[in-house]
Amino acid sequence: MKRFLLSGLVVVTCLATIVVAQSNYGSRQMRFVYDDPDGRNVIMFTSEAPLQTIVGHSGALYGSVDVNLDTLSGDPQVSFECDLRTLKTGVSTVDDQMLSSAYLNADMYPMASFRLLKIRKANPEVLANEGVADLAGRGIFTLRGIEDTVNVNIKATYFQANEVTSRRLPGDILRIKADFEIRMSKYGIVIPETAFLMVDDRVRIEIDAYGGSSVAPLGRP
Repeated sequence: MKRFLLSGLVVVTCLATIVVAQSNYGSRQMRFVYDDPDGRNVIMFTSEAPLQTIVGHSGALYGSVDVNLDTLSGDPQVSFECDLRTLKTGVSTVDDQMLSSAYLNADMYPMASFRLLKIRKANPEVLANEGVADLAGRGIFTLRGIEDTVNVNIKATYFQANEVTSRRLPGDILRIKADFEIRMSKYGIVIPETAFLMVDDRVRIEIDAYGGSSVAPLGRP
């Protein structure tokens, strides 16, 4: 009789554990806001031509990520935007040319944006505290009012809130490092023949940003 009761207790305990695990699974749906008034979130572009490499960057990067940390391949909602007028290369003449109507046309189209469409691969699927996940997906990059699809690689690192992380951002933190390549010709940018050796049609774009679960956007949606 005691053996029967003990066996029953073990079964009940196991069932209870499974129920709790199932109830917790998929429950870590979180929203992270990327809006750092100190400009520590960075977007960078690199154009590598035969006679010149141009590297530009800006800290005017804003965005949000809505993700279930238990099912990363469940197509999280990811969006970022950057004010192109803040891009700097360190060379004033290059900056002026880059922002002109011949290239970015930043006066007419000041914002560039990225929006994730689909996650194709996530490794691992579940993101634990201080864990890192590599994701590959597809997104839309908008420049000069023109949209084009891009393949994107993302490295996500998650930190649960503690005394140390609170010095950076309030709440839990999700760091996003992403990179993708665009072709300027896809956005109506025609490189003059005289500039072929100085400017490459292919541009690599990288994002390195930290978002917090308790960050309130500064007047942006």
